[in-house]
Amino acid sequence: MVNQLLIHLVIILFPIFIQQFFFTRKKISDSIPSQIVNGLMFGASAILCIAMPVNVLGSFQGDLSSIPIIISIVYGSGKYVPGTIVIVVAALYRIYLGGDAVLLATVALLLCVIPSFFFVKTFQNYLARKRIFICLLLSANTVIIGFIILFLYIEINDYSLENQKNFYLILIFWGAVSFVGMGISSLLKEHIIETNLLKLELERSEKLKIVSQIAASVAHEVRNPLTVVKGFLQLLKESVDDKKKDYLKIALSELERAEFIITDYLNLAKPQADHLELIEVSGFLSSTLEIMNSYGLIQNVQMHLNCNQTDLFVWADKPKLSQVILNLIKNGVEAIPNTGAVTVNAYYRNEEIFIEIIDTGKGMTKEDLNNLGTAFYTTKDTGTGLGILVTIRIVEALNGKIVFESVYGKGTKVIIRFPAAEPRKLKL
Repeated sequence: MVNQLLIHLVIILFPIFIQQFFFTRKKISDSIPSQIVNGLMFGASAILCIAMPVNVLGSFQGDLSSIPIIISIVYGSGKYVPGTIVIVVAALYRIYLGGDAVLLATVALLLCVIPSFFFVKTFQNYLARKRIFICLLLSANTVIIGFIILFLYIEINDYSLENQKNFYLILIFWGAVSFVGMGISSLLKEHIIETNLLKLELERSEKLKIVSQIAASVAHEVRNPLTVVKGFLQLLKESVDDKKKDYLKIALSELERAEFIITDYLNLAKPQADHLELIEVSGFLSSTLEIMNSYGLIQNVQMHLNCNQTDLFVWADKPKLSQVILNLIKNGVEAIPNTGAVTVNAYYRNEEIFIEIIDTGKGMTKEDLNNLGTAFYTTKDTGTGLGILVTIRIVEALNGKIVFESVYGKGTKVIIRFPAAEPRKLKL
């Protein structure tokens, strides 16, 4: 029995190792072909587990096929395709094997894995520790269902356990191996996710480093002559007729726009926080929205703040954090074509402070979301795309994380997370 269960563990872990080498990039793993391949790989793992069952008592047999099925469902990147393929493949193979208890075995398999589908859409939003905990809970569910069916089998067949001295030890060992198998599988999947994120972050950092270095050198070289030109144009404005003044006004306006772009370049080159201070989030957001209220009224956009807690604190560089929030609110207002609203929420969860900026604008496509944060990519008619890039870099420099969610035609939600600061622990 021990050897068979160890073989099961190897079979279960094999597709996960394959994923680590060939399906690490998010764009690849999210594609339909890769979802189908993942489903078939975990389906093959489940079939092999079913094909090599472990004798538990008399003719009653068991296996660990529920582990690859559950892993394929919850770690399917929010998609139903991989898990559905595995369940169908495993159920069909179980029916193909036949036997007196084929119906009971198929129903038991479905009862073990169907609860996993309740986590498909939300699973990837949880922290790694919670995801592993959920996997262990689902494993406990399969063990409990397995034990219930086993005791029903004993009752129906009137088995006597008097001569089965090691029966309960076998059950304990079975449950332990199930937990260990699920624990190792979920830990490996989390390792793959973390490795993938680190690779993507490293690639992005290298690109940003090159762009920011070029941006800084160009910005410094261009800003000085622009300042001189702007000064002379302002002098000329006082000594020309009205028609030429209009031309100069346009020229000065374009120079100001150029200066704004140069400022973005310089911010991109130096996103570091200069001075960290303790910021009370509710009051900070309230004053920030007051600044943007007039701009919102001009654009027929209402501003709302939902934050009744006064005990939300973060460590941040106040001017840079203000730049982040103002930029995101401004983007939200500009994304609304006619009338709408921008809502700012703030709350505490899992030792982090969450700030959400939600607009009712035109939203973004999946392609727009994937390209968001790429230098010089913008969804606006005018702009360089550097504003969002600078925003992302500032949030990261403040030890935070930023996520964009959007539905085309409905609006966009930006979620910023910062580690929560607790004033009562500070030494004054």
